[in-house]
Amino acid sequence: MLRYSVILFILCFTTTANADVEHISADQVLGLNQHEAPIYRSSTTPTIVTFWASWCPYCKQLLPLLEGLQRKLGHDKVSVIVVNTKEEGNLGQTRRTYKSLLKQFEKRGLQVTFVFDKKHTLYKKLKKPGLPFTLVIDQQGQVTFAQAGYSERTAQPMLKAIEKVLTSKPSLEEQG
Repeated sequence: MLRYSVILFILCFTTTANADVEHISADQVLGLNQHEAPIYRSSTTPTIVTFWASWCPYCKQLLPLLEGLQRKLGHDKVSVIVVNTKEEGNLGQTRRTYKSLLKQFEKRGLQVTFVFDKKHTLYKKLKKPGLPFTLVIDQQGQVTFAQAGYSERTAQPMLKAIEKVLTSKPSLEEQG
């Protein structure tokens, strides 16, 4: 019985999610950077957005993969934005946690765009799907992939979705 409970738990946190948001507009704020400036999805490259928290062990496994992906592909091919959200404690504590995490990432040569969503604005629109939660968004703002959780098994579908959006060409109508 315990084994089935563990399997069910794992499946709940590593499934492809059906996000209620199918489109992310260019003016949708994803979070604020360390200078309190709003960060938006890219309209020139596909954007990968991952919501995460420091207390989440699966998030800590996924972030290095995203960092490596951003390094390998470069900012001219893809925009990777990691949104720190759902930290525990009051606003002052969560801000300090964010700033501490940012310093740790900067020491390692941060490549991803690291933002903080103190109000959980977009995350709430997604109906609280669990953490980590990753979206792959094309240049037009269409959400092409959404996944709650992370494991080595679920990394492949996410990477395939990223590859697909990177290799797809916009139609002549979309090009203007």
